[in-house]
Amino acid sequence: MGKSKGTRYSEEFKQGAIKLVLENKQSIAEVCRNLGVSRNAMERWLSFEADSHDDEKVRLREQEAEIRQLRKEKADLADTVEILKKTAAIFSQSQRKNTK
Repeated sequence: MGKSKGTRYSEEFKQGAIKLVLENKQSIAEVCRNLGVSRNAMERWLSFEADSHDDEKVRLREQEAEIRQLRKEKADLADTVEILKKTAAIFSQSQRKNTK
């Protein structure tokens, strides 16, 4: 059996839950119970919210996303090069057969 990915919450829902804790001063446990959210999820959202105000962490997160994107592009380009090499080899073999 595969592991369930769990419930996905909208950004508005997350921001509302964070607001209940930070601005309305409700406890994390109370918000989790009232909204049916796990404590781990709520703590992740709060941590992410705190990090979003730290310029260094925001910059680091953006750089990590860029690195992931560049690695994906590199892998795609490597696949393309490999296909082109195989195609060139096939055409070169066919040219040699035609010149004989």
